[in-house]
Amino acid sequence: MSNTAFDCVACGACCFSKHPRYLVLLPEDRDRKLPPESLFQEGERSFVDFSCGHCTHLKLETGQAICAVYEERPEACRAFRAGSFECQRAIRANGIMGEKVRQTEQVA
Repeated sequence: MSNTAFDCVACGACCFSKHPRYLVLLPEDRDRKLPPESLFQEGERSFVDFSCGHCTHLKLETGQAICAVYEERPEACRAFRAGSFECQRAIRANGIMGEKVRQTEQVA
């Protein structure tokens, strides 16, 4: 890992995906107060809605990537570390602020 500082609010790459089952809720998330309309069920599993190309909890209005449910965020989000291998992979795949995800949506 490099010395580069990772600013999640300026990046948000980990919060973007074209995959609807990108973020599955874990048993540890059972008591979190997540808005029910932001989730969907598939069989026995619950997922966070990514149908718009990013996490439904992600607020982008200010030009930053702000999590609207930060205090109640799912376990997977809590475990995700800025600058980690997974972080850098998300940046390569999605681009800063999901620019690569949004480009493919505009083409489609």
